[in-house]
Amino acid sequence: MDSGVGGLTVLRQIVKLLPNESFIFVGDQANLPYGQKSSKKVKLLTKRIADYLIKRNVKMFVIACNTSTAASLEYLQQVLPIPVIGVIAPGSEAGVRASTTGQIGVIATNGTVRSGDYQRLITQLDPNSTVYSLGCPEFVTMVEQGLAGTQAAQVAVNNRLAYFSDLPIDTLVLGCTHFPVLAQEIKNVVGDQVSLVDPGIATAQKVAVYLKQHDQFTDQTSNIDNEFYTTGDQKKFAIIADHLLGKKVTADHLDI
Repeated sequence: MDSGVGGLTVLRQIVKLLPNESFIFVGDQANLPYGQKSSKKVKLLTKRIADYLIKRNVKMFVIACNTSTAASLEYLQQVLPIPVIGVIAPGSEAGVRASTTGQIGVIATNGTVRSGDYQRLITQLDPNSTVYSLGCPEFVTMVEQGLAGTQAAQVAVNNRLAYFSDLPIDTLVLGCTHFPVLAQEIKNVVGDQVSLVDPGIATAQKVAVYLKQHDQFTDQTSNIDNEFYTTGDQKKFAIIADHLLGKKVTADHLDI
């Protein structure tokens, strides 16, 4: 699940590793943006999607949203009868691996930044690291509106990421699943000397490892059925999903 279409960047990575698995994706576009809401509200929104997916008999719940992960991962791991995987721990681990200087930037929603989870996990993994966190809520809106690749998006990214111009980061964690969609605009600002870390890649690897360790890979090799739902406008969802996944996507409206 995700607050919108951004979680499709995580799904894309998981499908690469696990092409025979079937997936149900829920984008909660009716309640965007999650990053501006209280953690209590985000937990409730995430739980209702989890409850829906449990009824669909899924074997794993992936929270492909950093804000939802920060607000609800530990709670859902306690109350759900299936494994729950979030994106912050894998993203933190990937950020530490990518950095050679320990100077790590994190861009995320305001909710994720407020949680302090990236800073806490990164410094646990590398006590000598320094983490610079920046909320970029407008990036989510731009991606949801399909503005990636436009001059307006580049200008907005330039203005926001000027924060890092005098900071010695060598790694930038894209701590929102919408942000890899703006990877080129971000790279244009921070330059090639800064490694961009997409937590979706590390999350996909964690999903694959868990299923292998617990012998839960599917036996199916054909008739793979992936379903896409949005609580918002199906047509708007499908337009961006087509671009992100590189294929035609049909989304159904989910009223929960």
